[in-house]
Amino acid sequence: MKLIPVYIVLFGWTHLILGQRASPLIDSVCQAVQRQRLECQVHRVETADGYRLSVHRIPAPRNPRCATRQLRPFLLMHGLLGSAGDFVAGGRGRSLALELHARCFDVWMGNARGTTHSRGHRSLATSDARFWQFSWHEIGIYDLPATVDYVLARTGQRQLHYVGHSQGTTVLLVLLSQRPEYNARFTNAALMAPVAFLKHLSSPPLRLLASDSSGVTMLLNTLGLHELLPATSLTQVGGQYFCSATLPTYALCTLFTSLYVGFSDYPLDRNILPRILQTTPAGMSRRQLQHFGQLINSGQFQQYDYHSPRLNALRYGQATPPSYQLANVRLQLQIFHGTRDVLTIQADVQRLVRELRNSRTQMYQVPGYNHIDFLFAVTAPRMVYERIIQQAWQLDATSTVAVLPGR
Repeated sequence: MKLIPVYIVLFGWTHLILGQRASPLIDSVCQAVQRQRLECQVHRVETADGYRLSVHRIPAPRNPRCATRQLRPFLLMHGLLGSAGDFVAGGRGRSLALELHARCFDVWMGNARGTTHSRGHRSLATSDARFWQFSWHEIGIYDLPATVDYVLARTGQRQLHYVGHSQGTTVLLVLLSQRPEYNARFTNAALMAPVAFLKHLSSPPLRLLASDSSGVTMLLNTLGLHELLPATSLTQVGGQYFCSATLPTYALCTLFTSLYVGFSDYPLDRNILPRILQTTPAGMSRRQLQHFGQLINSGQFQQYDYHSPRLNALRYGQATPPSYQLANVRLQLQIFHGTRDVLTIQADVQRLVRELRNSRTQMYQVPGYNHIDFLFAVTAPRMVYERIIQQAWQLDATSTVAVLPGR
């Protein structure tokens, strides 16, 4: 038996033992925001297919300096296994959400279906396998438009700024490929470590997962697992007991992380890893993992493959899954990728830029960055966030920020 099926078996037993939610989870997102003495709001959004999502908000500062600015809101969307917590875990001066707030922006942070803060549905419980029958495709065509519409309605704006990380970039590309009318609701977007084409992915664990996808599926079926790596009350506090900078196991934590996302030239602040693990992993469906594995094996950016010509034909009208039409994306885009990122390799990012032929793209290669440095590196505010903020300021200053009447 290969290494990865052994891992899946071990995960299955761990899930059965630790995956039970014996006590309510702490809202560690608001906890991190309130620790900075800032206001944190939680808004509820329901999607067209019945999923109930939480959206975290840090309202713009109420002070004279910011009151004179007419700025569009920001919507931030996390990656696989992440949550809104990704954008606040670093604290003041480090985290994207807090940096945007300090520069007078109204900041909204999404939480995809199935993650820690978005586990509701109008009729399905999370114990029902049908709850988990989604990929990141559904996050793109249901969760993201519902969240965008809610933010615009609540703020009275016609457009917003968007930042996605990893899967957060994927779902934007899905939305705009499938529903191009939504281009008009974004002023611009920043894609950090964009995930679309994965032909050259070189992460050893993820490449191994993809190489034995049928074996992994068989084991997941045997174990009856539909949700993977959920947050529990134990996992929320486990990081500080296993990955604290003062413990000998800290090196093991950083090694395991680096094998997945790349060995960075900017080592993590030794005090931040336990804070990251308070909100990560936040859970995912097995189909999200399988869909990304499909992209690795096919080298294409395409819809979910049901591995049955009959089922594909019923869903898509053809025997194979269709590719996403990236020509439908018509936005001003900033694309950031790191030279140490083993998930989004330069050749795949360059292919994405070529496919986005109807968008105005600026591509920034960040030397020494791995896949998660865009969230947690101490240099991210200077090397990445400042570019995002400056572009948003320029766009808002050179156009009239339309506010709907009566808001």
